[in-house]
Amino acid sequence: MQRVASRTLNRAGFSGGFQPKTDAYGFTLRPQHLQRYREYSSIYKEEEEERVDKWNSFLEQAQPSSSAKVNNKTLHAELTEEKLRPCPEVTLGGEDSNKEKSFSDIPREDDGDNKTPTEKQKSPIQKWAEARPSLDVIMSMSTTPNRVTSTEEMKPSIQESIEDVEDVFHDTLANEGISSPETEHEVLSPKSVVTWKKELEVLVQGGVPRNIRGEVWQAFVGARTRRVESYYQNLLDKEKEVSQEQNKSQSSERLRKQIEKDLPRTFPGHPALDEGGRNSLRRVLIAYSHHNPRVGYCQGMNFFAGLLLLMMPEENAFWTFVGIIDDYFDGYFSQEMIESQVDQLVFEDLMRECFPKLVNHLDYLGVQVGWISGPWFLSIFVNMIPWESVLRVWDVLLFEGNRVMLFRTALALMEFYGPALIATNDTADAITLLQTLVGSTFDSSQLVLTACMGYLAVTEDRLQQLRNKHRPSVVDVVEERSKGALVRQQSKILASKLYSFKHDPESLPMEAITEEESDGQEEKDGHLSTLDPQQSNMDEFIPGISIDSELDAIPDIESQVVWLKAERCRLLEEKRSAILRAEELETALMEIVLQDNRRELTARLEHLQKEVDELRLTLADKNEQEDMMRQVLLRVEEEHKLAQEARISAEQDASAQRYAAQVIQEKYEKAMTSVTAMEKRVVTAESMLEATLQYESDQGKAQSSPRALQLDSAQELQRKKTSLLSFGLSWRDKSKFLKISISLDIHNSTTSIC
Repeated sequence: MQRVASRTLNRAGFSGGFQPKTDAYGFTLRPQHLQRYREYSSIYKEEEEERVDKWNSFLEQAQPSSSAKVNNKTLHAELTEEKLRPCPEVTLGGEDSNKEKSFSDIPREDDGDNKTPTEKQKSPIQKWAEARPSLDVIMSMSTTPNRVTSTEEMKPSIQESIEDVEDVFHDTLANEGISSPETEHEVLSPKSVVTWKKELEVLVQGGVPRNIRGEVWQAFVGARTRRVESYYQNLLDKEKEVSQEQNKSQSSERLRKQIEKDLPRTFPGHPALDEGGRNSLRRVLIAYSHHNPRVGYCQGMNFFAGLLLLMMPEENAFWTFVGIIDDYFDGYFSQEMIESQVDQLVFEDLMRECFPKLVNHLDYLGVQVGWISGPWFLSIFVNMIPWESVLRVWDVLLFEGNRVMLFRTALALMEFYGPALIATNDTADAITLLQTLVGSTFDSSQLVLTACMGYLAVTEDRLQQLRNKHRPSVVDVVEERSKGALVRQQSKILASKLYSFKHDPESLPMEAITEEESDGQEEKDGHLSTLDPQQSNMDEFIPGISIDSELDAIPDIESQVVWLKAERCRLLEEKRSAILRAEELETALMEIVLQDNRRELTARLEHLQKEVDELRLTLADKNEQEDMMRQVLLRVEEEHKLAQEARISAEQDASAQRYAAQVIQEKYEKAMTSVTAMEKRVVTAESMLEATLQYESDQGKAQSSPRALQLDSAQELQRKKTSLLSFGLSWRDKSKFLKISISLDIHNSTTSIC
C-alpha cells in the first residue's frame, strides 16, 4: 500500500522534532507527563529503529523466491524511510482532501493507469487503497477469513445488495493480481507457516513500525478479505436518502444527534481532526450504524474509528472498524452489552486468583473490580494509558484475533500498581491514584512483555470456560432488568387507568380494550415482552370485578374494589419511585467514582505542583548550602594538609639538627681527648727540653772556662727557655679557648633544638 500523505503531522509543526506539549502522534500531553515523556522519547526512537530493521529482515526473508528480486528494493525503501522521518504520517480522509496530496492521488503500480486525475477529484471520499506488495505474506498468514463468515451472517441485506457486483468484484481482483484466501498460502516460502507465524508473533510483541502499522492492522483484521465493492458508498447513499425523508424514526434521529455530540469530543485539538477529518469520522460511524443496526452506535466507538482514520484512508478504516466491532468485540457494544458484563466477571475471577490480597483490599474499600476494568475494556485502553502503550497493545490484540490481550494487559497494570492501591484507605483515593498511575505507563515494552510473558496461563480456551460459566447469570440479570423496565412502564399505564376509573368508572372497559390492542401492537414491533403471569391475571381480574359490580350494582363491593385499586396504585407508585431513586443513586455513585471529580483532582494537582515547586526551591537552597559547606571543608582540609606537611618538615629538620649535634658532640669529645694527649706530650717535651738544656749547660760549663762564654751561654739558655715557655703557655691558652668555644656552640645548638 502506498504511504499515506493527505494530512501529515508536518501540518502541525512536526517536521523537525516533537513539540514540547504533544507526543509523536500529535496528541496533547498532560502537563504532569511532559517530563516523563521526554525521558522516554529517545527510547521510543531507538526502539523504532530496531523495529524497522527487524521487520525489514523478516519481510525480505518471507518474500517468495520468484518475486524477491523485484520487491527487495521496494521493501527496503518502504521500511528504512522511517529512520529518516522523525514521526509517522497521519491521515484522515475528508471532503477537502484535494487541497493536499490525498491517499488515492499517490500513484501505485496496480491502478496508476486505470483512473484519471479528474475521476479522483470527483470522489468525495478517499477510495480503497491496496496494501503494499511486501505485506502480502502477513495477509496470507492471517486467520481472519474464518471470522468473516460470522459477520456475513449478521447482514443478509448486504448479500442482497451486492449480488449485482460480485462478478465485477472478482474480475477486479483477478485483474489487480489479488490472490484469494485459498491461494494466499502459496506465496509463502518453503519454510513452514507455523514457524513464520511464531516469528511474526515475536515481531508483533516487539511492536509494528509506525509507517506500516495501519496496513498491518488491516492485514490482521482481514479488511481486504471482507471488503465488498461499492458497499461503503451504498451505505452513504442510503444515509443521504434517509436524511432527505421527512418522517424519520426516533431511533435514527437520536443516533445521529449522539454522533454529532461525540464528534467534537474525539481527540480534540489533534491537527488531523479538522473539519474534513470530522466529516470522515461522521461518515464512517453512520455507515456502520446502517451496516449493523443491531449495534448502531455506542459511545466510545468514535475513538476507535478516529484512531483508525489516523492510520489509513476512510474506506480502509471502515472495513477495519467493521472487523474489530463485529468479530473481536461481538456483543460488547450492543444494547444489552452482555459480553462486556461477562468479561468483567471473568476478569474478577482472574484477579481473585492472581491478586487475592489486592481484591480483598478493594472489597474492604467497597470498590468493585468492574469499576476499574469496565472503562479499560470498553475503551480498549484508549485515553487510559499513553498512546505508545495503546498502539503496542492494539498490535498484539489485532494479531491474536481475540480479547486475550485485554485481560493480560489489565493484569499487568494491576501487577505494576497493585502495591500502591493496597496502601490507600479511601475509595476515591484508590481509584484516583490508579487512574493517575495508569496514565503514566510510558514504558510500553515492559507493559507488553509483562502482559505476554507473565500471564501465559490466560488463554482463549480458559476465558471461554469462564465466560460459559458466567454468561447464564448475566443473561438472567439482563432479562430481569428488561422485565423490571416493562413492569415500570406498565405501572404507569395502570396508574393512569385507575385514575381515570376513579373519576369515570364506565370508561374502564374501553381503556382495557385499548390497552390490549396497544400491547398487541407493541408485541408485534418487538419492543415489549410478556408480563409476569401474576401481574397479567391481576389485570384481567380487576376489570372483571368492575364489570360485575356495575351489573349487580352493589355499592359495598364497588367501593372495596375502588379502594383496593387505589391502594395498589399507590403501592406501585411507591415501588416505582423507590426503583427510580435507587437507579439514580447508583448512577450518581458511579459518576462520582468513575469521573473522579475533575475539579477536585485539578485543584489537588495544582496544590501538589506548588508543593513540588516549593520542595524544589528548598532542595536548591540546601544544595547551595551543601556546596558552600563542601567548599569550606575542602579549604579546611587543604590547610590541615599544609599544617601536617609543615609539622612533618619541622620534625625532619629537628631530627637532622639533633643528629648534627650528636656528630659535633662526638667530634668534640675526640678533640678533647686529643688535646689532653697533646698536653701530656707538651709537658713531657718541656721536661725533656729542660733536661736537654740542663745537660747542654752542664757540658758548656765544662768545656768553656772564660766567664764571658758562660754568661753568653747562660743568657742564650735563658732566652731559649723563655721562648719555649712562652710557646707552651700560648698553646695551653689556645686549647682552653677552643674548649670553651666548642662547649658554647654545643650548648647553643642544644638550646635551639629544644
